Amino acid sequence: MGVNDEVDADRGTAETTGFRSDSETGPAEIQVPGTVMGVATGLSYLSAAHRSMAPARSHPDHRSHPPLVTVGDTVSVPRSVRDRKPETGIELAVPATVSDLFVAAPLAYYLGADLRAVDRDTAVLTAAGTSVRRRFERRPQFQDRVAALLRRVFYLDCLVRRVDADTSAGDLLSRLDLDPESVRSLSPAGRLERYLAVPDDTLDGTLPDWHLATHVHPSIERARYLPFLLDKLSLVYIADGAEMEPRDLLDRTLTDAFPTRGSDSPAESVLAPSLGAGRSQAWMAPGTPIDAFKTTPAAFENRGRYRDRDTEPVSVAVVRNDDGMADEHGAVAEIYRGADRSVDVTVSERLRTDELAAVFEAENDFVHFIGHCDDAGLRCPDGNLASDSLGDVRTPTFFLNACGSYDEGLALVRRGAVAGAVTFTDVLDNHAALVGTAFAHLLSHGFCLQRAIELARRRIMMGKDYAVVGDGTYALVSQGTHPIVVWLSECDGGYELACEVVTPRSAGGHYRVPFADEQTLNGTKRTFTVGAERLPGELRAASFPIIFDGEFYWSDDLAAHLESSE
Repeated sequence: MGVNDEVDADRGTAETTGFRSDSETGPAEIQVPGTVMGVATGLSYLSAAHRSMAPARSHPDHRSHPPLVTVGDTVSVPRSVRDRKPETGIELAVPATVSDLFVAAPLAYYLGADLRAVDRDTAVLTAAGTSVRRRFERRPQFQDRVAALLRRVFYLDCLVRRVDADTSAGDLLSRLDLDPESVRSLSPAGRLERYLAVPDDTLDGTLPDWHLATHVHPSIERARYLPFLLDKLSLVYIADGAEMEPRDLLDRTLTDAFPTRGSDSPAESVLAPSLGAGRSQAWMAPGTPIDAFKTTPAAFENRGRYRDRDTEPVSVAVVRNDDGMADEHGAVAEIYRGADRSVDVTVSERLRTDELAAVFEAENDFVHFIGHCDDAGLRCPDGNLASDSLGDVRTPTFFLNACGSYDEGLALVRRGAVAGAVTFTDVLDNHAALVGTAFAHLLSHGFCLQRAIELARRRIMMGKDYAVVGDGTYALVSQGTHPIVVWLSECDGGYELACEVVTPRSAGGHYRVPFADEQTLNGTKRTFTVGAERLPGELRAASFPIIFDGEFYWSDDLAAHLESSE
């Protein structure tokens, strides 16, 4: 579909022009004026990505990538987008500021609401033909209320959609006095009215963990990146954080007695963000965040470059540029080779600057660099490679397991990569090896980069030294099973296991629970008790990460650890 009718909203006439479609080269594009009113108009069309406005919209298979937004002189909407835009009768009127539009965008998108920028101090949600008239507080409370309402509507849609296959969903709907068949027959406006009638306290403690919150520095120009956030159903918050002192980030006395991998620190101020309601947090604003991945506009734009690349087999380049790091080098190569899908692993040592540049500029899927880094770049036998000196980076993901690699990682994203793991400052060699091998294991089992680094850095005391830059929701491999994490604790008679999947790739999907023949909603924990004698066998029968006593293990490693400690 290369040519389609397009509507010029300012003139009310149809023109013929080209645009991109989902099935070929990407989402369609709409054009709006670079004003607050223009942005509101553009965001109102993003719900055209829904393939259904029934409760099925909560399933990832029923949501396409939203249309992209560009700025021009007039409003111009492809006919395919205009025809697919749902007419729900729901309207969200917000104060005429860019910040309020950003915060409201996820809720308006999911509800299929028309988003209007109006001359008022607070936002109002209405639905034609119903009693819905929800007033919101001003910011910052507004962003919390929007997040809470989206989580409620989304979760109830999931319950209504899954009631036939999920006994627990049916039980909860009965307690909420929601008849699933009746709710499914309602219009989007009527269903919203019914969901809002559910008392708040009846949902306390039942909402699944939300997968992603993005903190933004809003502007008219950055509105073009909202479709990428909404594609992942990210909540949106206005960026707010407190600047940290360097001593708060790292007790540098640790590096005095142990070998480290270089010496550098981020060029931007280090911030402790005011975190939102998401298990993973993204930061699209000035500053270097702790406990959030630093995303950039370039990461979103670059991701489309790899949409149609053939990733069979996955190509992984492991590079060791220091002779003293052989343990991690060999271990991670074997982990990637042992992945459940075909992985082509190339192992290199002591690459010169031109050779290392060629690795990043080649069509690898992932580069795992093990070595040193300083102000001049990644160390090589003949000098340093500065990432900003590279041409076109054609490797989407990377791990720069070297000290102070944060700025080099951001430069790789600017040059064409999507995301990578980096360090803020000095890291101990033995700590880097522990994180590196765990990270490799997690990536090869389908975890996205942010979740992989969150879990891998549990292997060491100074875990906050590791972070992700770019689009941390990107995954190296996409396996048939969801990336499950198990939390283990001792209890009377054995062990309690809590299983969960929290992934930005499949919000609204379900996963099969280990140790039980059932499925549950992503973001929801399922808890079981297993006897001490039975547990090692159960752990060896599966392959997943486990958090036990706050530390990270792989299931078979923990089985051996528990047996040896008896």
